[in-house]
Amino acid sequence: SQDQESVLHKMCCTHLNIYVLEQKEKLKSHHMTPLSNLLTTFFLSLTSGYHYEVCNEADKKDFEKAIETIAVAFSSNVSELLMGEVDSSTLLSVLPSEKSRVSVCRSLSAEEVDIILQRSEGGVDSALTYAKTISKYIKDLIGYVEKKLALELEFSKGLQRIYQSCKQTITQPHMPFFSIYSLALEQDLEQSSGMHQAASTLQNQTFVMPLLLRKQEHEKKRKEIKEQWLKAKRKLMECEANLRRAKQVYMTRCEEYDKARTAANRAEEEGGSSTTKTVDKKKRLEEEARNKAEEAEATYRTCIADAITQHQELEHMKVTVLRQIQEVIKQSDQTIRSATISYYQIMHMQTVALPVHYQTLCESSKLYDPGQQYAMHVKDLQMSEEPETHYEFEAYSASSIRARADSANADAQSSAEAPPTAGETGDTSTSHKDEHKRGMCNDLFLLLIIKCNIKTCNNKDEGMIAKMARTSSTGTMSSNEDADEKDSNVTSFETPNINGIEPEIVVPTGPFRNVGLSKAAQTHKLRKLRSPSKCRECDSYVYFQGAECEECFLACHKRCLETLAIQCGHKKLQGRLQLFGQDFSQVSGNSPDGIPFIIKKCIGEIERRALRMKGIYRVNGVKTRVEKLCQAFENGKELVELSQSSPHDISNVLKLYLRQLPEPIMPFRLYNSLMGLAKESLAVMGPEGAETGKGPDLVDLGPETDPELLALVDRLKNLLKELPRPNTATLRYIARHLRRIAELEDDNKMSPSNLGIVFGPSLMRPRPTGATVSLSSLVDYPYQARIVETLIVFYPAIFHSDSSRPACASSARTQSLQQV
Repeated sequence: SQDQESVLHKMCCTHLNIYVLEQKEKLKSHHMTPLSNLLTTFFLSLTSGYHYEVCNEADKKDFEKAIETIAVAFSSNVSELLMGEVDSSTLLSVLPSEKSRVSVCRSLSAEEVDIILQRSEGGVDSALTYAKTISKYIKDLIGYVEKKLALELEFSKGLQRIYQSCKQTITQPHMPFFSIYSLALEQDLEQSSGMHQAASTLQNQTFVMPLLLRKQEHEKKRKEIKEQWLKAKRKLMECEANLRRAKQVYMTRCEEYDKARTAANRAEEEGGSSTTKTVDKKKRLEEEARNKAEEAEATYRTCIADAITQHQELEHMKVTVLRQIQEVIKQSDQTIRSATISYYQIMHMQTVALPVHYQTLCESSKLYDPGQQYAMHVKDLQMSEEPETHYEFEAYSASSIRARADSANADAQSSAEAPPTAGETGDTSTSHKDEHKRGMCNDLFLLLIIKCNIKTCNNKDEGMIAKMARTSSTGTMSSNEDADEKDSNVTSFETPNINGIEPEIVVPTGPFRNVGLSKAAQTHKLRKLRSPSKCRECDSYVYFQGAECEECFLACHKRCLETLAIQCGHKKLQGRLQLFGQDFSQVSGNSPDGIPFIIKKCIGEIERRALRMKGIYRVNGVKTRVEKLCQAFENGKELVELSQSSPHDISNVLKLYLRQLPEPIMPFRLYNSLMGLAKESLAVMGPEGAETGKGPDLVDLGPETDPELLALVDRLKNLLKELPRPNTATLRYIARHLRRIAELEDDNKMSPSNLGIVFGPSLMRPRPTGATVSLSSLVDYPYQARIVETLIVFYPAIFHSDSSRPACASSARTQSLQQV
């Protein structure tokens, strides 16, 4: 039996070692968080300390919990990697719970700590000394963090100064790596603002101020407890002093009584008439001494009883004081723990995006071809062709040269001596008019040639012309757009209208005629701001240097006019709308077809400009620009102008809106049925598909498609009939758009399966529970992606009522894009 246990122990250790090494390699290859090393160390400690021969249930639960924790960490990081989110929830970055630490460290309980201190000499004094040390420790922690925050604030101000000094010099168009360094500057500015905000939060909310208040409360309670303890000790010391005095008096009285009794007995033995008075006197002295001894004994016994009572009260006070000290220490520990977790969580949020940003800049720099920007600069010049110059030989002729010289001298002399006559004046003016007419004809002919050349240019040239016009009007250019157009040759279009109405471009006059205006700002009739108001672009108050529209009364900073994204609606602009996180039924009720306007705006702009863009919906936009775009939608609603926004920013806004819906477009009640269909679909494609969540990509083969798969598609179609009308219309609109994206997979690298991974968690999710992220919801990610992939691939079969029109529109759009 011992040999079998030894073999079993070795086998378990071998398999666990292999498992840990595999998980560690996976975590390393995917750049996971440092928490994986912590979890692996804890797992190894449990493995080495596991008792195989006893097989205790408690140890088994701890062992299983460690494996589940590693699985949750791995699944969460993989899901964040697939979703393209680097600064998502920091659930796994929180330290282990108190229960886990107690089970690992095997520390003493609170009752055991109190009992040890009660039985120890000077236990209360030791506890009070520790409490005083904690107060000093809190002060040292506050000093450390304040010094570090001061350094980070100085660094933040330095980054802002660098941004202000370099944004005009480095971000020059048509320079090598122009978009790379523009994005780097924006990231530096974002990092600077994030550090400033983090420092303010730590100073006033989560670290310094809570610890200061806790320190003051801790000191107050510690002094009160110490005063109670010293008061009880003083009472006991007084009782002990009284006891000592009473004992000494008692001993003295007893000794005097013994002497008086001895003297009285001696006097009685001697006897005689002369000594009768002496004997009586001795008897009285003996009686007085005995009375005094009895009184001293009574006092002595009373002092002993008082000392015993006071000692018991001191013991009770010791229990109370130790309990209060431990409670105060725990409260201070809890405050320090919360402040420390908040501090490092904020630091993690500030730094977790930096490696991804730098890696993105590195990979984007590798895509640059030397001379590329120079070629684009030359192409954008659009200079006319240089006229051909002909050099011909002219033979020498002395007579002709002399005749020309004489006639020239004569003309000059006649013109100097006499004024021209009326006829001559008419002839001269006529000749000048003829020359002017010939010049105008030449100019018109050249203009016609230029117009013809512009009409015959390809769509790529039109995009560059539009880009040049946008650059000249605003003075700025989106770095992401520049990089995207260089990488994927995406056609750039301008937004032609506002909800079908052609926007009127107003020529700026007055104080804003020399200010670079965005395309949306050009639709406003601007005047100086007359009263303080809130800027609709940056959402802060405008007091000076502000602009106001005469028609819609939109208020904006003068500096914000370059990036303003809200167009003029020619009527008073409504107040801010709570759009993100709002119930879907409320937003869809404001649209006649049930599709929220933000979904139509974002999808429409992406279809106009970014169907062929590589990595659309997978590459993240810039966080600050995405937040400003979300704010613009809440301020301007349908009036938001997106032609100057990066497609990646627009796609991020769309995903963010869908993810923040309280209930997704596919309601919670259908989630279990949808997951069942996804698992059956994967089981049809392969025996291991339902278990692993992986399977081959879906392909619509028409009549040759697997009948079982078609039956599952019909079941999905019937299940979607339970959706409300706005949900169905919105889901059809999104699925049709994703199908158009997938049709250009060769260009944008977005297959139906990739789109399913991105949109699966956004369109469906389980009903929320008490936990922030459950392991079951992470496991369901592949099945959610499978449902969305099915909607894309079998779109005509599922949405048959609208299949003819989308199919024609999709084929026509694909054909036009192929011609481009």
